[in-house]
Amino acid sequence: MEISSILRNRCYDVTNGIYFFDEDEKKAREFDIEAIPSLDAILSRFESDMWFFSPFVLIECKKSRAYSWVFFNSEPVNLFFDIGHSIDILTEKFGYDKSICYEILCNKGLHYHRDDANFASAYQQIKVGDGARNEQDGKDSILDAVSKVTKFTNHRFRHLKRFFAEDPIRRDVIFHFPIVVFDGDLYEASFDKTLELKECRHIIYETRYVSDLSGSLEIMYIDVIRKDALEGILSVIEREIISINEDLSKPEIQKQLSEIFKERNTQKQRGNATA
Repeated sequence: MEISSILRNRCYDVTNGIYFFDEDEKKAREFDIEAIPSLDAILSRFESDMWFFSPFVLIECKKSRAYSWVFFNSEPVNLFFDIGHSIDILTEKFGYDKSICYEILCNKGLHYHRDDANFASAYQQIKVGDGARNEQDGKDSILDAVSKVTKFTNHRFRHLKRFFAEDPIRRDVIFHFPIVVFDGDLYEASFDKTLELKECRHIIYETRYVSDLSGSLEIMYIDVIRKDALEGILSVIEREIISINEDLSKPEIQKQLSEIFKERNTQKQRGNATA
């Protein structure tokens, strides 16, 4: 509720406690927060038939006094924008590798690929005390948080596919920013002959998941942040949303997207006629 309050104060539309079905475990689960930034001022420049960037912020909240979270630094596998976070009409009509995001946003420079970004692909929870004997999250709280935000994102995409298939004139490019907010001690670890450990407020966890869109293993980036760093990363994301939509609103970009859509639609129609 504290995190939701922060989001609402920043004019986000917030939904709490969203139930979804976990296909792996075959049971219902609850996701903490889905938030939509206010786009009124941004989208005022867009006509109804224009392409636009539509972001969602997905947040799983964790708290611990008994365990510290340690993430081990690593080099990112993919140095370009990855489309594992996005879906649009081209994705659904022409395949996962034909996303508008892939065509237009790969060089935009989202914070996942800034030079000063700290990446991790492994983690460890360290017990620092026994003062939280009834702590529900326990020693598997990182796994639970990462798993839940990944599965919920895939769940969202699975349902979005139906809406895109039923509405061929959609022009929104939906993008998810998955975040784990941790109320506790967060550290980054690096190794160069000796192990170095230092306190941090934000690290990007790089994971893999089998996407329902592509049917293959995809990269997903998850911002893992200490609670006191939430507003900082939200400011970064909000600037990126504005910047991307400013680019998308340019007539030459709108024309390019429409031509891509028209060309690929024509190609598909020819392919269906030949078959």
